[in-house]
Formats: sequence, structure tokens, C-alpha cells
Amino acid sequence: MNHEEESNRYYYPVEGRTDGAIPGAVAFIAIIAVPALAYAAWHALASWFSAVFS
Repeated sequence: MNHEEESNRYYYPVEGRTDGAIPGAVAFIAIIAVPALAYAAWHALASWFSAVFS
């Protein structure tokens, strides 16, 4: 086996390693950031109502 065949064996799996990076980032935002922002917005609204109507 020559050196080129050996290097090609490891090249192709590495090439596709970042294929899921964008969907993974979108999933992270959807699962983590959206509920966190909704929670923060709810508490800001509740705080505002508490300040206005107390």
C-alpha cells in the first residue's frame, strides 16, 4: 500500500465532520435560547406589571 492510499483512507471521514454544524447550532438555539429568552421576557413583563400596578 502506498502513502497516497493510506492518507486517503483518513481524509474523507474528516471532510464530512462539520456537515451537521449548522443544523446543530439551530437546534441548540431552538432548544436552549428560545425557552431562556421566553423565561426572561416573562419575568421582565411580570416585574413591569408589579411595578405599575402596585
